[in-house]
Amino acid sequence: MNLSPETLETLETAPLFHGVPSKLFAHNIGESNLRTLKSGEILLSPGQANHAIYLILSGRLNIQLTSSDAEPVAMLGKGECAGEMSVLGDAHDSTYVVAATDCELLAIEHDVLWELIDVSHQAAHNMLNVLSARIRPVNQPIAENFEQHHGFSGVAVVDELTGLYNRQWMEEKFDRHLHRGFVTNKPSCIMVLEIDQFKEFGDKYGQLGSEQALRDTARIMLSCLRPDDQAGRFIGEQFAAFMPNTSLADGCIAAERLREAVSGSMIVLPSGDALPPVSISLGVSVAKPSDTLASLFARAEEALREAVKSGGNCVKWYEEGATQPSASTGTPAGAPANADTPASARAALPAKPFMSLWPDARTNKNESKNQT
Repeated sequence: MNLSPETLETLETAPLFHGVPSKLFAHNIGESNLRTLKSGEILLSPGQANHAIYLILSGRLNIQLTSSDAEPVAMLGKGECAGEMSVLGDAHDSTYVVAATDCELLAIEHDVLWELIDVSHQAAHNMLNVLSARIRPVNQPIAENFEQHHGFSGVAVVDELTGLYNRQWMEEKFDRHLHRGFVTNKPSCIMVLEIDQFKEFGDKYGQLGSEQALRDTARIMLSCLRPDDQAGRFIGEQFAAFMPNTSLADGCIAAERLREAVSGSMIVLPSGDALPPVSISLGVSVAKPSDTLASLFARAEEALREAVKSGGNCVKWYEEGATQPSASTGTPAGAPANADTPASARAALPAKPFMSLWPDARTNKNESKNQT
């Protein structure tokens, strides 16, 4: 099968193939097959032998614990994949994968995928990220069912709407990771984010739309963060992530990657109807030896407030010794300089490490090119 330009574009932006040279697609995936599903059709079921990964070209898939679940464990959209658990030796998928809408899928055989992984380190890295992101939300309902079966009772630690851990769990887990970083003398960052103009979004699209925006933001967080990063829903439309072994510069890069992913992803309701994407504001702070979890959170929230005041859809960070809780007066150590910004834009704007953090810088760059 020859890959169409639309299919190739989906592959290039899919988490499984992000950063993999496109020339490898034609060689390794050119023989893969298209498959269509009708709404309600079951693609995979527990114990079923499976020899392919299915990349979604259009439509939505639900991940369910039973074939008739009203509430899916997870929902997958364009560019995401299903069936990846069967890549692990003889492992079978432990859940049902059901078409939520009519779907078009690209079936990639395991031997083709392994051949791609053998020649591309980035493809192997992407597969690990996809597997870790899939295991976390699926394991939680299984653990909850196990506790209910054995009559265990305890304080809930999972936010029911998003499937992320809640604030109580975060405060305990983050504090433990913070002190571990002090012992190992490795840097740690906290990232706090909130959905921009969330109330207005809810007023326009209703409770169903706002709840789906929260769920999709949570899903994108899990797909963008590393396996060792800890994420949770803080309160309302706010989320937080603890990033161990992370410098301030790397924390800002991770925050910007997440910001771009959220702003570039449409909100898709269970019915298949699409809503406009939301944007997020983010604040990042790096831990210092004298920190408590409360003081580290406070600085990240101060940076978040600065991002919101700046109009939203941007990343701000708190750097010790700065007069502002953002890097508007400097750059985090180690962050890549913006060498592409023209001299006129650099003169008008302070030094900043990421072009996409400041949309006006890109505007100035384009205007400068036009004038030339």
